Amino acid sequence: MIFSLSLKSKKRFCVLLLLSFLIAACVSHVKELREAQSQFNQAASLENELQIAMDAGDAIAMSAMVNSSYRQTVKILSDLLDTKRQPLQEDNLLGTAYTLKAYAEWRLGDYEAAVTTSTAALEAKLFPRDLALITALRGLIKNDQAYYHMQEKDYGYRDIKTLLEEALEDITKGLATAGKEENIRIYLLLSELIVLKNWTDLRGEPRNFAREIPADFNKQTEISAWCRSAQPVWAVFQEEVNRLRPDEAPALIQDWSDTLAVEETCPN
Repeated sequence: MIFSLSLKSKKRFCVLLLLSFLIAACVSHVKELREAQSQFNQAASLENELQIAMDAGDAIAMSAMVNSSYRQTVKILSDLLDTKRQPLQEDNLLGTAYTLKAYAEWRLGDYEAAVTTSTAALEAKLFPRDLALITALRGLIKNDQAYYHMQEKDYGYRDIKTLLEEALEDITKGLATAGKEENIRIYLLLSELIVLKNWTDLRGEPRNFAREIPADFNKQTEISAWCRSAQPVWAVFQEEVNRLRPDEAPALIQDWSDTLAVEETCPN
């Protein structure tokens, strides 16, 4: 499995990916896996389009199409895993099927199912790239949960901050297993930047996002905690983008520098 993603407009609360299987065979279980991949890609592409401003009617209709494609992805893969588990395993595609299913469940907001599927994936043979994504998935889920509670303002500051810190830890663990997979590394690093953006909003205006704030809340202490996490992520991000995408690096780094202001907020 390889992953490709546009590097434009990533100041969002999810990073969407497109999947492509490097498979030449035409046997039925591979065809079904490709069909699931196609449905997933269709949903991810539509979600990317949803990032562009449009009227409410278009957004509602497109959201319904997105959910339908993700649900179809899950259905195809559930049936495939039930009926053709053995041939998938023989072709070393079982872990790939579980990874794709877990990510579709995540995008549907079915976090419990995604975690269950990711646990099953860990029991299968996983390529390093699949292992990286499965390892990082719980961090992506925690970031979504933190963002949801920030919008609902139904969690305390410390609880939301803990979710964001754990999200970074999980995604960093995934990154550590990604090897030299260029697009996966960029994908996970962008995901970490999005977590840091949510944390920036939380620490900057806690009363807008948290149900209660600790009595001993100190803004400078919170900035220092953010910097301890942000600085290593920012350093790796710049290094990776400059190395892997030199043509896109200046604009992308500047874009995220404007968003996070790590160097201005965290002077050495």
